[in-house]
Amino acid sequence: MKRLKMTILFLSCFILVACGKENAEETTKSSNKLKASVHTSIEDVTYNQAIKEADLIAEVKIGKLKEIVEGGDNIVAKSKFEGTIEKIYAGNKKNNDSIYILQEGKDGMEIEDYPLFQPGESYILMLMDSGDGKTFWIKGQVNGTYFVDGDTTLKFGDSETSLPKKEDIKNLDKATIEKQEETGNNLQVLDTEAFKTKLEKDMKE
Repeated sequence: MKRLKMTILFLSCFILVACGKENAEETTKSSNKLKASVHTSIEDVTYNQAIKEADLIAEVKIGKLKEIVEGGDNIVAKSKFEGTIEKIYAGNKKNNDSIYILQEGKDGMEIEDYPLFQPGESYILMLMDSGDGKTFWIKGQVNGTYFVDGDTTLKFGDSETSLPKKEDIKNLDKATIEKQEETGNNLQVLDTEAFKTKLEKDMKE
């Protein structure tokens, strides 16, 4: 009887220690995941560098969110969006081709000053082939992303004096104003037609 009580006591202690270890591991995992979310692979690239090195430069209409890519080598989760090419500036794709775009961050864990894409939005993106010819990540991430809203284009990230700024910024559309607020005004307001003209010219040089 005494031996039975000792065995039960030993098993109880073992279970408590194992549970404690499991809880500690879960806490560590959650902590590590949280810490990992603040690190990104955003490159500090210029407009000129991006247009020289990008595999694909295109105006893309964003479709639905397909999946969240995380784990493995992905320190920061990426949102994988469907996209339809509206205009090609460089690369071997065609207008109306469908592609996938990987954007850093996910809902509830967005990269600071870099709002997630929304279905129906249009962007001019500097893109790099992930290796399958169908899925692309953004060269420079923030610095390779241009939100197109009618005659106004917002360049996220660093401002560049060589890009044609929009002179009249008093009567901006609601969508443009919302993007400004979401990014904490960490962007550059460009004239869409002038920017597209410059981009087309630069791609021919």
